[in-house]
Amino acid sequence: MINFRFHIVSLTAVLLALGIGLVLGTTFLDDATINQLERQLAGLEHDLDAAQARNDEQQARLDAFEEDAALLDERLGERLYDGMLEAAPVLVVTTEGVDQRWVDSVMRSLTQADADVVGVWHLTERLTLDDEDEVGDLSAALELSTDASDRLMDNLVGQLADVLFGAVDAPPDGAAAVAGGQGAAAGNDAGQTAAEPALLSRLREAGFVSYELPEGADGDVVLLPASGLRVVVVDGPEAALPAGDVLVPMLADLTADGQAPVVATQPTVVTGDDVDEATQPQLVPLVRDDDTLNERVSTVDNLDQVSGLVSTLIATIDAVPGEPVVGRYGTGDGADDRLPPAPESG
Repeated sequence: MINFRFHIVSLTAVLLALGIGLVLGTTFLDDATINQLERQLAGLEHDLDAAQARNDEQQARLDAFEEDAALLDERLGERLYDGMLEAAPVLVVTTEGVDQRWVDSVMRSLTQADADVVGVWHLTERLTLDDEDEVGDLSAALELSTDASDRLMDNLVGQLADVLFGAVDAPPDGAAAVAGGQGAAAGNDAGQTAAEPALLSRLREAGFVSYELPEGADGDVVLLPASGLRVVVVDGPEAALPAGDVLVPMLADLTADGQAPVVATQPTVVTGDDVDEATQPQLVPLVRDDDTLNERVSTVDNLDQVSGLVSTLIATIDAVPGEPVVGRYGTGDGADDRLPPAPESG
């Protein structure tokens, strides 16, 4: 991690050395002048060494911080999350291109909390619809006859929201939600069983959605419960599909009638002259910029920090189907606090 001052000192030392050589080669210098230049060069070299030492110290501190964060990320949930989401079905939704470590972090914390993680929907790059084959395949998967990309995307968003709408509803009185785990085949007291929605089956076969199941899960498809589902949507840098194309419109349709048990989370947005803003995660900013969505979907903007991962889990715990608590957490614009508040006693 070389800072700007380091470059200035180094460049100055090089230029001064060149100047000494040039002057010595073209004119006569007295000993006093040479001694003064040598002292200046020695001083610059000392400053350069000091800057390098400070840089090494800061890098060592950064390495130690990252090691601590990684250890906390892995071990924190083992001690603190136990049973906090016991048997609650949770679906993770993300986009192809998002760094798998963010998805893995969310999956790990949910598993540590004893949630029944039904799996992950990965929306694939084929949804960019940048060739005729993709347009035709999506039209067939949606069972439509149009080849208009805008109409296809609008219909896709609406159908995905419809699939999730029933699944995130509160379970009937006296019935427990049935996820994709061991209880899926038996159903619950209301006779409900978990299943792969027909729409998702067609999208998966056409390559528009791919599945990821938790380690040790039975089968190879994501089964959704008839009710009681919570959803965590994960965005990140380099997403193949901009959040505004599918994820945000889908959430808008899903929450058209009110709050939903959904948490949108992403790592911190990186800024700077050499950063391509188009590659940065945009899900949370877009949700927060929408006055309606901002009040109906919980958001976390710093998933790359330990506090952000904790906030994502707590927000998921608070996202109770039928009566979700909505909050905005992290360090970015629009966040109410870094962590969700403690529940009120009594």
